[in-house]
Amino acid sequence: MKTLRILASCLWFGLVAAMLPCTAAAAAATPVATVTALVGSVAIQSADGAQRLAAVGGEIRNGDTVETSAGSEIVMVFTDHQRVYLKPGTVFRVDDFNYVPADAQQGRSFLSLVKGGLRMLDGLVASQGKGENYKVKTPTSTIGIRGTEYSVTDCGDNAACQGDQIVVFAGEIVVSNEVEFRVVRAGEGVIVASLRAPLRVLPASRVTPVVPSAACR
Repeated sequence: MKTLRILASCLWFGLVAAMLPCTAAAAAATPVATVTALVGSVAIQSADGAQRLAAVGGEIRNGDTVETSAGSEIVMVFTDHQRVYLKPGTVFRVDDFNYVPADAQQGRSFLSLVKGGLRMLDGLVASQGKGENYKVKTPTSTIGIRGTEYSVTDCGDNAACQGDQIVVFAGEIVVSNEVEFRVVRAGEGVIVASLRAPLRVLPASRVTPVVPSAACR
């Protein structure tokens, strides 16, 4: 009997292990956002390396990296109504997004701005979910929000700009890096020069905003 119990356990764990890749694949294949506006050519690379071109009405999935070329823009609306605009020359990744209307508290939105700039209008994950379940990572900072609209410009090697330039249009956000944590409110901006630099909070008029073209407003 003992041998049978051990054998049964092995078979059960083997079955679970076999199911895990299928579960992960199904989660990755589930659309989390839809392209609602597009200018120019925008490339999307999935987590498995497959590449495709974005199209209005097209789907965005977990693990997708979205890259806008020079002169290109895109607007994506997530299933919780979160709206993300990417300006030209941007690389953006959907790390882990999940929204279930029946259990909004468990929703999560983990996104990364690799380079370039975005403008964000939050959705139900930010307003109804747990604060720790919403984060946007940039090269120099991490942003958390609770009901707001804001933009982020990663200056990269642009000598006329510095670090992350973050502007809050409505509500408030939390900006942090390795040395500081600040709440930034509507009408304010913050410059994050590096991961270990103090945050500089300024009037929004003194910080570079992300402004979509007429086609993507």
